[in-house]
Amino acid sequence: MVVMVAIVDYLSGLEISVTLLYLVPVCWSAWFAGRGAGVFVAAASAVAWLGAMLLERDQPGQPWVLAWNALMLGGIFAVVAVLLATIELTQANLEATVAMRSAKLREEVMERRRAEEQLRQSNAELQQMQMQLIEAAKMETVGRMAAGVAHEVKNPLMILGLGADYFLQRQTTNEAEASLLQDMQDAVHRATHIINLMLDFSKPRPLHLVPENLNKLVENSLDLVKHQLLKQGIKVVRLLQEDLPGLPLDRTRMEHVFVNLFTNAAQAMPAGGTLTVRSSLQAMPGAISNTESQVILEVEDTGPGIPPEHLSKIFEAFYTTKPPGQGTGLGLAIVRRILQIHGVGIALDNRPEGGARATLTFDLT
Repeated sequence: MVVMVAIVDYLSGLEISVTLLYLVPVCWSAWFAGRGAGVFVAAASAVAWLGAMLLERDQPGQPWVLAWNALMLGGIFAVVAVLLATIELTQANLEATVAMRSAKLREEVMERRRAEEQLRQSNAELQQMQMQLIEAAKMETVGRMAAGVAHEVKNPLMILGLGADYFLQRQTTNEAEASLLQDMQDAVHRATHIINLMLDFSKPRPLHLVPENLNKLVENSLDLVKHQLLKQGIKVVRLLQEDLPGLPLDRTRMEHVFVNLFTNAAQAMPAGGTLTVRSSLQAMPGAISNTESQVILEVEDTGPGIPPEHLSKIFEAFYTTKPPGQGTGLGLAIVRRILQIHGVGIALDNRPEGGARATLTFDLT
């Protein structure tokens, strides 16, 4: 580029106008190649200018004047190159500083967002814990009230029951009286059963944990409700995995849980349906070894399912969606209490294909 400018300088003879063209290669090299390249091109441009001046003069006259001018011109070009290279370096440093600060600012923004997200999660967990504490306090109060009411009512019920049994044993010939006495006895037994449920809910008895076969407990519980299932035309599908490990369970309590779940499923299918009981051994979520596993028991029905607005309250004591006289609202509350003291998790949800599903999780630890 310097040679081309020198040729133009030699051929045109326009000193000042063409001399300014030497700044083009000087600026280009200083900007893109750096300070050293700019100074070198400045010197080369001064030499090229001097050569063009010497060639276009027939009688040089005072060559030292041209040499002095070439030296001054080279110095000016060098100063321009240094200034331009300094500007380019300053701009590069400024861009690097801006990029670094922008990256740091983005990192701070991301860190702040992460902190805000953690704060929201912590706040949600705190609210959940507060709700659990409120629920626990409410359940404790309900338990104390239930125990007090149960003890106050149990003795009068016992007297009424004894009286009904006494008159029934007299074998009265009046059918109306016999029917009334039988109704009284049934009502007393039903009330006594509810009282026992309330006492069981308010003050659970100590567990008697022994290794149990979960499938066998399921079969025993199905036998207990067999007549109800047959009466309603409910088909039972057993999908029980064999060779499940023994689980430390209280046999009586767990059969109470299963009977309650099977009964609820049957009541959800008054016109018949399918009750599916499924057991399986699965790896725990996020398990890193084969030893971290759990036994899953699922109870599914083909009823209408649980209304979404009731799912959050389904385990509350005395909460029931059944008509008056058909439910106490203690069944699932007692189920959850029994499972909690066993360390077993329970979840209720609706199946996509219809019906409800109860999932029990037994961790193997």
